Amino acid sequence: MERIKVAQVVGNARFGGVVSCVLNFFRHVDRDRFEFHFYTYGPSPFDEEIESLGGKVFYIPNVLVPFKSVAAMRKRFREQSYDIVHAHLTTLNVVPLFAAKTAGVKVRVSHAHSTTHKTEKVYIVKCFLKAFAGMFATALAGCSRYACRWLYGKRRGDGAFVLRNAIDLKRFSRDDGKSAALRREYGLENKKVVGNIGRFEFQKNQLFLVDAFAELARRREDVALAIVGGGSLAEEIAEKIREKGIGDRARVYTEKKDVQDYFALFDVFALPSLFEGLPLVAVEAQAMGLPCLLSSEITPETSVGGEVRFLPVDATEKWTEELDVMLDVCRKYDATEVIAENGYDITRESARLESYYESLIAPVRNGEKK
Repeated sequence: MERIKVAQVVGNARFGGVVSCVLNFFRHVDRDRFEFHFYTYGPSPFDEEIESLGGKVFYIPNVLVPFKSVAAMRKRFREQSYDIVHAHLTTLNVVPLFAAKTAGVKVRVSHAHSTTHKTEKVYIVKCFLKAFAGMFATALAGCSRYACRWLYGKRRGDGAFVLRNAIDLKRFSRDDGKSAALRREYGLENKKVVGNIGRFEFQKNQLFLVDAFAELARRREDVALAIVGGGSLAEEIAEKIREKGIGDRARVYTEKKDVQDYFALFDVFALPSLFEGLPLVAVEAQAMGLPCLLSSEITPETSVGGEVRFLPVDATEKWTEELDVMLDVCRKYDATEVIAENGYDITRESARLESYYESLIAPVRNGEKK
């Protein structure tokens, strides 16, 4: 059987949940039937694994330089003769999908991974661009119904395909013995740890979390903060920690491939994002059995079977108080079966993606035979 060849346009692959999500599907789809090529802005920690799995990585100019980016993608799309181009750039999907259409690719998928917030600097620009995101698409998809409705509007969004940000439940599972060993390794024994994993960018709002934790640290001696990731706000976050005088209580770690090891350090997972589509890390945290405190700007769809509470990000005091309570009241749990039943098992969701791709190309291939 001829393999289905898919170009996955993910953009920035150095940090973030989008490339992690797409790569997770690549690990679990039937690679005898599907071939994935990743289009990114440059080298990333994932390149080696992608190639070891039989995929390819192509570097392209940033789509914010559209003429260069379109020219590069159009050339490559024509050379590779893709069955599908799947764009994961949300409001900027118009760029790769235009390149795909002009290159003659018959199936073009626009995927919504995020939203926006009125305080974001590019809020107006995003609101303008989202009207064009699906212009050259032949199919619409997204990580949540909320993200689909935001990007495509309610009518089109309700008809879009929701591909859940599923995870490998064998990789992300509670292991108290491993957790205790890692705490000793990281010097966090006898500490109650508030954890956060995400890109160090405006969207993820870690500066707010540092403020909330600083007050918590003044109230009690047994707490620590672990922030994991990387990005443009790394130095600003470090400076905020120094300003608050919590350098001995707050630690910043660079994200690594075995990110589940960081989850094993946490007692509570906190994500005060200003906007999201459906954050993969929150699903992973629930699979690891962690009580989660999430921003109310995040869709309730993110609660997939674990202990999840939502709070607005309008006051750090509320977060301080809630974290204080959760660290004492909430306990770790095992929600693996419920999470799987809710559709977040990567094995099952990968099968749905395979069926989706097959349904998209069937009319095209049948037409070609005629």
